Amino acid sequence: MRDRTTTVVVPADDDDTTSTLGPASTASSASIRSLSPIPSPRSHRLQKLRRRQRLVSFASAVLSSLCAGSVTVFSLYGHIFQERLHYSQFQVNGLASAASIAMYIPVPVLGYMCDRVGPAPLSLLSGIFFGAGYGLAAGMYQRAVADEAAGAGRDGGATAFVAIGVGTCSMYMSAVATCAKNFGKGKHRGLALAVPIAAFGLSGMWQSQVGSRIFYERLADGTRGDVDVFRFFVFLAVLLFVVGLIGTVGLKIVDEQDLIDEAVEELERSGLLDGSALFTPGRTERGYGAIERSDPFDDDDDAGILDPSKDPEEEEARLRKKWVLNAETRRFLTDPTMWCFALGFFFMIGPGEAFINNMGTIIKTLYPPTLHYAGAPTSAATHVSIVGITSTVVRLLTGSLTDWLAPSPQTQHVQITGSGFLQRSRFSVSRVAFLLFYAGILSLGMVLLASGLIQNHGERFWIVSGLVGAGYGAVFSLTPIIITVIWGVENFATNWGIVAMFPALGATIWGLVYSAVYQAGTKAADPGVGNGEEDLFCYGVECYARAFWAMAISVWIAAGLVLWAWKGRNGTQKTNAAPPQGKSARAKKAQDDQVMGTNNSSIVSKRSVEVLYYPSEPHFFRFFVSKYQQRSPLINRGYHLRMHVVDVLVGEFLRSCRTGKKRKVVVNLGCGSDVLPWQCLTRYGADCSAGRVKFVDVDFEELILRKRGVVEATAELHGMLSGIRRREEIEGPVVFDSEEYAQVGCDLRRLDVLRKGLGLVLGGDEEVGRCEFLFVAEVSITYMDTEGADGVIQWASGMGAESQFVLLEQILPGGEDHPFAETMLGHFRKLNTELKSVTKYSTLGRQVERFASRGWGTVKAWTLWQAWGDEFFFGEEERRRLDEVEMFDEWEEFALFGGHYCLIYATTTAGSGGDGSGVVEAYEASSGNSRGTEFSLSGQRRFGAAMLLSEKDTTEKEELVVVNTLGLGTRSRLQSCDVFHEEDNHAGRELNFGDGGPTSRMCHSLTDLGDHGILLTGGRTTPAAPLGDCWLFNKTTKAWTKTHELPVPLFRHSVAGLGSGKVLLAGGRTAGEKLFGDFLVFHPKQGWITCEVADGCTPAAVYGAALAVEKADASGSNKLRGVYIGGLRDGVIVDQILRWEVDISDVQKPVIRFTEPTPPVGEGSRQYRHLLTRFGATCFYQENNLIVMGGVARDHLLHERDEILVCSSEDLTPRRFSSPSSSSSRSCPRPLLVGHSAVSLPDGRIVTVGGGATCFSMGTFWNKGVFTFRVGDRLDSCKSWVHEKSIDIIPGERVIPIRKNPDARAEVKPIPRVRIEKGDEFTKVLGKRQPVVIEGMDLGACLQSWTLDYLTEKIGSGRKVVIHDSATQAMNFATKNFRYVTTTFGEFAERVKNGDSIYLRALSEDKPSEKPALLAEDFPFLAADFVLPPQLSQVTENLFSSVLRMSGPVNMWLHYDVMANIYCQIGGTKRMVLFPPSDVDQLSFAPGASSSSIDVFASLDSPDLTQTHLQECILTPGDVLFLPPLWLHTATPISDASVAVNVFFKDLDASSYAAGRDVYGNRDLAAYEKGRLDVARVANSFKKLPADAREFYILRLADELRRMARG
Repeated sequence: MRDRTTTVVVPADDDDTTSTLGPASTASSASIRSLSPIPSPRSHRLQKLRRRQRLVSFASAVLSSLCAGSVTVFSLYGHIFQERLHYSQFQVNGLASAASIAMYIPVPVLGYMCDRVGPAPLSLLSGIFFGAGYGLAAGMYQRAVADEAAGAGRDGGATAFVAIGVGTCSMYMSAVATCAKNFGKGKHRGLALAVPIAAFGLSGMWQSQVGSRIFYERLADGTRGDVDVFRFFVFLAVLLFVVGLIGTVGLKIVDEQDLIDEAVEELERSGLLDGSALFTPGRTERGYGAIERSDPFDDDDDAGILDPSKDPEEEEARLRKKWVLNAETRRFLTDPTMWCFALGFFFMIGPGEAFINNMGTIIKTLYPPTLHYAGAPTSAATHVSIVGITSTVVRLLTGSLTDWLAPSPQTQHVQITGSGFLQRSRFSVSRVAFLLFYAGILSLGMVLLASGLIQNHGERFWIVSGLVGAGYGAVFSLTPIIITVIWGVENFATNWGIVAMFPALGATIWGLVYSAVYQAGTKAADPGVGNGEEDLFCYGVECYARAFWAMAISVWIAAGLVLWAWKGRNGTQKTNAAPPQGKSARAKKAQDDQVMGTNNSSIVSKRSVEVLYYPSEPHFFRFFVSKYQQRSPLINRGYHLRMHVVDVLVGEFLRSCRTGKKRKVVVNLGCGSDVLPWQCLTRYGADCSAGRVKFVDVDFEELILRKRGVVEATAELHGMLSGIRRREEIEGPVVFDSEEYAQVGCDLRRLDVLRKGLGLVLGGDEEVGRCEFLFVAEVSITYMDTEGADGVIQWASGMGAESQFVLLEQILPGGEDHPFAETMLGHFRKLNTELKSVTKYSTLGRQVERFASRGWGTVKAWTLWQAWGDEFFFGEEERRRLDEVEMFDEWEEFALFGGHYCLIYATTTAGSGGDGSGVVEAYEASSGNSRGTEFSLSGQRRFGAAMLLSEKDTTEKEELVVVNTLGLGTRSRLQSCDVFHEEDNHAGRELNFGDGGPTSRMCHSLTDLGDHGILLTGGRTTPAAPLGDCWLFNKTTKAWTKTHELPVPLFRHSVAGLGSGKVLLAGGRTAGEKLFGDFLVFHPKQGWITCEVADGCTPAAVYGAALAVEKADASGSNKLRGVYIGGLRDGVIVDQILRWEVDISDVQKPVIRFTEPTPPVGEGSRQYRHLLTRFGATCFYQENNLIVMGGVARDHLLHERDEILVCSSEDLTPRRFSSPSSSSSRSCPRPLLVGHSAVSLPDGRIVTVGGGATCFSMGTFWNKGVFTFRVGDRLDSCKSWVHEKSIDIIPGERVIPIRKNPDARAEVKPIPRVRIEKGDEFTKVLGKRQPVVIEGMDLGACLQSWTLDYLTEKIGSGRKVVIHDSATQAMNFATKNFRYVTTTFGEFAERVKNGDSIYLRALSEDKPSEKPALLAEDFPFLAADFVLPPQLSQVTENLFSSVLRMSGPVNMWLHYDVMANIYCQIGGTKRMVLFPPSDVDQLSFAPGASSSSIDVFASLDSPDLTQTHLQECILTPGDVLFLPPLWLHTATPISDASVAVNVFFKDLDASSYAAGRDVYGNRDLAAYEKGRLDVARVANSFKKLPADAREFYILRLADELRRMARG
């Protein structure tokens, strides 16, 4: 199942907040070349503190590593235990093994602790263990020597060395993890890890030298003897305890929360978090389409406000960290390549450890003990030092070389398979290749020793110790580096701990092997060697040769395992390191990976359906989805529909097992992680028993192998299967086989391989011929090339005389330009998973022909919307039960989704050809004389309601204004309205909503009552919260007043004005999914009165129907008539077309009568019900015509020519409305008439504003204009309608007036100009937080050289850039009247010269959605030209980003930045207009938005800005504008082109800024983000109060906040 919900990263602007800070570094030079983003405090002092923390942590880590390796000097005193305490070689190795095992076995636990509680506690623990261990060892040794008893103290020795081992592990882990996490972002992660690892290797060297040169025994002749074990142990106990305490204070992970946040983002992009509710925007998520999520906080959350000891941000951060680390641990443990890699580490490091631990005794075997020589030819201390030096040099060398030569990971987080490749330099060598090379070096040392070339030549032993030291050091250094590259750094300590545990067993085993060989050698030794039975000394090659030959072989085996983990099937190179060779292969692999990736989100959605809609069944998707995430109602309902219709058809196939004799085989083509087999075995167990059915899952091998792993590891899955075959019994392409279920891993383009796989799982070709097949392809083969997909269908028809095929995939019944189709195709195109067959097979008819022409005898077809209403799939009661699962009101969007998916059921059995019973054919009808749409830009608003106002300007000329009120915006319900007027008809109007108005809502109605005003009725917040309040808008005073409430709260009701202030209301939906079956009449004085329904036809209770009155005027006629059409009931559109007549002569007892109209005759008779019955349509009478607009139809997707119908008022014969937008030369965008608002003008025109829909999981489509049309006369002489502005309706608060004194203008003040000679002068400017223009700054050569031609030459004409391409000069972020276009810089420069309205805001070249832009990194050839003078050092020291800005004649919209910034004008001239932060409530900033829709430059000559405090300046080349934080600003170029560099910097400390990504420097401060959550909680606490009490107290609280804000 291939559908995927994916967030596409679009280049954004200064008011987007979608990225993470880059790596930390310092910058002291004034040149931008040296600057990089610094995630440190804004103040200079705190910035230095943050840098100091990193340096202190690094120094502390190196110190800890330099001391932690004391266990490696065991060789220095190991032989003394043998000589003086008379330990056997086994006993000596026992102590070494105790330390080794204790050093490695606890590593996973200690690593787990380090990741979750930090390195400091681990360092303290190490100090305690070291102090106790060496203290105990010193005491044990002293007692044993004093007693002269060989066995004394041995038990204490083991305990002591266990404590030493744990201390070593703790100190080393805390140091290495600190460096890995603090420096994992940089390019030199290898060196950052190599330094502490190398220091660990050096620890043995310097400690052995200290032991042998300072803490030594003096012999009788005064010469230096062996180490004084007691004093040496005491020294180590004190030293390491102190170092542990230092690490407790010094070791710290800096900016750990940023690391976790970035890891979350990385996992989100991979789809690995799709199952986690913790990392979804569930707390603030807006609903889809016409439905909004319930309140983000329930009553229980209010406890968080009352308990200040609980910081919800800290708690959430803690939970995020815990979840991410646990998720990455699971991922690490379930990665098969990790286990192969770890096993190789086991076989490789064990021999090295054994050699180092036994160097002392090995050296003793090189010469016979009876040989006396002057001065030892070699010593253990010397070779411990050699091992330490070579190990250190190689560690540092490999760390540096691999950083330089090895491919770089895309992030410091887990590398996601299949989608992200390691970035390679021109010449690269993998870190694994380095590892294999040094494994060879290690084995060479072992071979030299085993060969006997060193025997009797101790002076050559340095070769062995050097080779082993180099190999051992490199392997131990490269392994953790490779782990960070492949599996990330945030969970490094745990991951490294798991792998590092393996050498413990290896060192122990090889230590025992060496001991056994040594002991055996003593038996063959010269009897004269030794001083008695207790002297167990060995001499000669026999003492070690066999052991080290075996160790060399072990290293070779390890190399093979690592090579397999790297290069073998599913190895890390294939999943992480490099793409396939060749462009076509690489592109094919990348696309296949993208197709496989669609599985991730699909199964998360199906998991959501499983939990909600199938609570009583076993849940199988949970084994493939780590965390449950509840999807939106639209996604849930859509996926349930998909799953259900497939299940019905599969169930029918399985039930035929009872009568048929053939074995049934269900083949799921492109199965992904779907659990259809287990669901069927549960639901249809009796039909699937006795071997009658076999399920076969088929998909890409990589994906199917992962699925096999889950099945084999999950008892609930494999426990339902019998006769499971072992892997070695299975032949490819089969990867899993059992009696009931099998898996075949193959590309569906390889039908020969698939045919082979089916033969293998079914028992051979003969058995295949005896089977009856059902092939299921749920949104899978549509991703294949059309020829390949058709080949699958053709091939499947030849698999037997009784084969069946179920296909579910996308279609385009309304054409590619249908708004839903356009959004859907664009979505899959951006994912690089284009739908290959959808254009050729775009309709049900074409799909039927597709199957019929490829061997399928009978073909049935439905759209999913048709299947939803088909009793074969859903009964009425079943649909009703679904509404009880979760509230649902997204029917238009559900119908659009269902209309764009087809369900095909084909059989090879003979029939009458293709059975298109489910296919709705297109009807033809005559068109009325009509004129189509006029287009202009407008705001984005759905499910609002529009009203028409008549205004007079100052010349008494009457003008019309359309106001679209409330409704649903891009993020939430809106508390505002959009105002539209005719082009050029805007002269001094005023619209003031007074002191109050209705609260935010949607699905409400507005009805013009003539002189009585305009009535707003009902609506809803969420589907569970309908509203019953009604409001009258006074056309004269422009004020809202409350009026009579509805008898019951309602939304999606139908209304029609009856004249004389009266309104007819029909149907609607109230609380609890209940339908309102009554009919009401509104009287201005009497309120709402229930109509008596006269005998005759009784309408079905519906909601969302179309209601229209033929004629209503001010004369007050008491009898009126009209039509009542369509509406929804029990989830389907009712086939209901009724005429009505209402008698309101007795206002206390109105009577309404319904009759069935006489169907039209002729051509219209077969189409009028089909085309008229709709849901969500708008309806008008004009003269003798009924006009029906938009909505969704009962069983088909409305064709463009059917969306607007013009019907005869006599017999309702429909005539299609033909508009220019239907032609191939479309002059304006095609509208989506869903969620729109429409008003009828006196001259017969109908104006449509707003509208659009959420296109399932593929994005939201918004109508981009105002559309007008009229039946009959042409509109050539009519003017277009334009969006004027938006105004708020906030009860009790001032709103922006549209009408003021026409002569009033805002006062404009100039921004002061200053010169700055010293840095402290700029500090004073910062402190005042007022804008200034700084003159006389030396910005470098850019002022003379940066022409368009020069920039094109330096940047490169072919360099790809993302620009804003605007339709007008005034860009508007709210209405998005511009496009993001990827072009070349050369083309951009040419268009600027040509005067196009385009704008470039440079993004990070490396990671535009993650890192802030930096001129030095993004345009290195320009960086030297631009220099900030030393007077602005505070900018460079606190730099966040440096952005190149270039534009033609286009305005930047009004917005604010949270970070301070300086705007350096380089070329051209620009006008900047600024407003202080206190003006924010005057300038239409929506809650949570940092952009306004106001066109300031268009409003300067109007009275709209009179209440603001406007400042402006003209910037010429060399001017630097200081923009304080939160100052609202907009800009327009005066010259033809403008070039500038905008430098953002921080002036607050880190705690003030919100955690997480902020690419553009304008994410709101943490206090504001938290405050918005607090406001939601506070508002939620009032929700149980009556509406008037709730409004009263919330307004009082708002006033208190306002007073606090004003000081």
